[in-house]
Amino acid sequence: MDAKFDDLVAEIFELEEGAVKDDLTPETVDLWDSLLQLRLVTTLEEEFGIRLSMEEIESIQSIGGLREIVRRHAGSA
Repeated sequence: MDAKFDDLVAEIFELEEGAVKDDLTPETVDLWDSLLQLRLVTTLEEEFGIRLSMEEIESIQSIGGLREIVRRHAGSA
């Protein structure tokens, strides 16, 4: 799951391979805005067959936080 997650994050935010780290935030990723965050969430939902709640989406503050949310859902899917 982690490799695919990292690939999707890198693709959406146009990051170099290996640049996806859990401590990345909207403040540290130049392209991270609300539209790209929504695109990332919908891409992850489609890829992993999950659905995030609005509260979860609004709570995303870092790639690590998003990774944990996806793991929880993917583990219960």
